[in-house]
Amino acid sequence: MELQQLNQRHLKCLLDHICLDSELTFCEGAVPPKHVLIRSYEQLQSSKAEIWSLPYMMTVDNNVVGFCGFKDEPQDGEVEIGYNVSPYKQGRGFAKLAVNQLCQLAFNVNSIESVVALISSANLASLNVVRANNFVFIGFVVDSDNEKLEKWVLQRASCA
Repeated sequence: MELQQLNQRHLKCLLDHICLDSELTFCEGAVPPKHVLIRSYEQLQSSKAEIWSLPYMMTVDNNVVGFCGFKDEPQDGEVEIGYNVSPYKQGRGFAKLAVNQLCQLAFNVNSIESVVALISSANLASLNVVRANNFVFIGFVVDSDNEKLEKWVLQRASCA
């Protein structure tokens, strides 16, 4: 499994439901919800750095099995991640590998001290992904949708 970052044109194609002119095929359910793509596009339009605004495709043998990325630019040395895998490709370790690679990308930026994942307590698969990547449970937070989520953090120091 490898990560391939979308470019601006590919992001626009996904938003407009236009097939990408590539040799990639997309597993059903691999593309993130439209609001995630819109958020990425809006961040890019507001001149946020591509590393933080453009999502990454999880690819296996030219098949896109999921997407992951950063939810926004870092703030105070912390950056939040998000990820999704096609329901037909779950349970194969793709999210675990993707999260590991995202954390490596984040920690390649000197100002990043921690990577955060906010997860519903009911999302056992995602909880297993962050545990497998040595994230530590910090507590509960309430997001902008008024949903109570678990906050998991991976510190740079624990990756050294």
